[in-house]
Amino acid sequence: MKKKIKFILPLLLVITPVIVVGLFWSRSHQDKFAAPRSEAPEVKFRVIKENTIMAVTGNLHYYGFVKDEDALLYALKHTQDDNPGREGAIKVGNNTIDTEAVYTISQTMTAWEIAKILLNEGIYSPSDCSHGCPKPHPFIPEILPGGDVALPIKEQMRAKYDWVTSYEACVEAIGHDGGQLSSEQYYERTGIRRCVSPDGREFTEGQDGWSDQPSP
Repeated sequence: MKKKIKFILPLLLVITPVIVVGLFWSRSHQDKFAAPRSEAPEVKFRVIKENTIMAVTGNLHYYGFVKDEDALLYALKHTQDDNPGREGAIKVGNNTIDTEAVYTISQTMTAWEIAKILLNEGIYSPSDCSHGCPKPHPFIPEILPGGDVALPIKEQMRAKYDWVTSYEACVEAIGHDGGQLSSEQYYERTGIRRCVSPDGREFTEGQDGWSDQPSP
């Protein structure tokens, strides 16, 4: 019995760390493919004609849709591709991702789920620009780096100019983002000075508050 114990104990001392390291590696490896968030909206991901596989995986990682870029690349190479790619499709192993297409994805999806969508579920959406277009944002609605949905432009402007609460502040805010003062002719005709802030609110000199609908 003592001989068995003497044999088993060193064996356990060797095997146990190997098992622990193996379990840790397995969990860490699987986590790379896991969904980044438990709650998130579905959005449209646009793959344009000029995109490469590095652009696709890079965008999805940069904007928080996958935890690990290499894990997504692995999933793309090892997921069933049932959709033969159109001309100009991006090659990834033996599979293809259609360009000029839009894909519906979410940050609640695993890398395997996103790979399946990219390989099989693109909706053809060609550009109608004949003389070149500005490079579009890859997501609809716009996503901020890290994964949060950007506020609509009006809300972004309202947040930027929330400090504007008076006519005088409105005059100060007028600049590169727009805004407008009423003309001297308008003042001579009405005796009123008005200011429209860059976020579209109208202020009247000598009055508190503002209107969201500028006067004609």
